[in-house]
Amino acid sequence: MNKIVLYCKSYRNDVHRAKTLLDSIKKYNSDSLPFYMSVPSSDIQLFKDVLGTDGYTLIRDEDIDTNNEGWKGQQIVKSQFWKLGLCENYVCVDSDCFFIKPFGVSDFMFDDETPYTVCHEYKHFFEFCEKHPYISSNEPMHFDPRESFMKERLHIMSLFGRSGAVYDFGPGPTIWSTKVWNSLEENYIKYNNTTFAELIKLNGSEFTWYGEWLLYSQEIRLMPKGPLFKNYHYVFQYEYDKQYGYGLDKIAKLYLGVGIQSIYNFDI
Repeated sequence: MNKIVLYCKSYRNDVHRAKTLLDSIKKYNSDSLPFYMSVPSSDIQLFKDVLGTDGYTLIRDEDIDTNNEGWKGQQIVKSQFWKLGLCENYVCVDSDCFFIKPFGVSDFMFDDETPYTVCHEYKHFFEFCEKHPYISSNEPMHFDPRESFMKERLHIMSLFGRSGAVYDFGPGPTIWSTKVWNSLEENYIKYNNTTFAELIKLNGSEFTWYGEWLLYSQEIRLMPKGPLFKNYHYVFQYEYDKQYGYGLDKIAKLYLGVGIQSIYNFDI
């Protein structure tokens, strides 16, 4: 079994983004970490046609979980990849991301047994939103990102009886231990006679389920790490960086790659 692998859940609308991700992995994967990608069975041939078959292993979503429809289905499949028994830990990276510099095992593992966990309060993002609500247009943002963030995470915290600091266990890529997912399955999901799909229906933040269960169960040692990628959640973030010449060369000083929300159409 592999100590750690890379994994991406994708689908036909993101096939060209997935190709960019694959190309970046081929270029920068210093330790030759295995790369797995899953897509709906109906998209398999399309991905083979666009991406080819080298540099990754293509898997059907249905071989992981049949609940693979819509964005919640995506969260379910990503979180159930561990059940294939291919690895002890995996880096879950979305197809709207790409690496920009060499990376290896030490970027994701603290030691031979302990993966890092993306865990932080994300204050710099909320501070940016407070300072620059009008950057992309003459209209302010339609909702408060921090309010949405807090509501989602406080809900799961309350289920596990935790109070205190509110953490973000994303954005992606995330580093996940199969021990934590298995513990959630055995000691919470089965105990409550439910399914992971039902948890996602209740609250769609899969990495918060993971992170809060890790804090509750202490299944592995928590070694926190900040975001692995520079993530552009909104166009106005990108526009701001572009205005001040904050490009890939500078991003690479702090991050392994870049994530751009696929609902937006802009190139970096």
